[in-house]
Amino acid sequence: MKSLDKEKRFCGNCTNHNPYDYPSRIFCSKLYAQNKEPIADTLWCCSDWKIDNQSCYCIRDALKNLSDE
Repeated sequence: MKSLDKEKRFCGNCTNHNPYDYPSRIFCSKLYAQNKEPIADTLWCCSDWKIDNQSCYCIRDALKNLSDE
């Protein structure tokens, strides 16, 4: 993953995300724990965002899907 992706805040590079409808939507364990709708867009971000230092292709593939549309 490019370092540029790490600098931007997206659900897809947050510690709370898990793949759901790859790559466009994720399951957020933080939203789930707060009893909120846990399914979010990969390229969205909430105030509870916390960077995930582990590489993930969610953002790259979600951005690619946007450019393909």
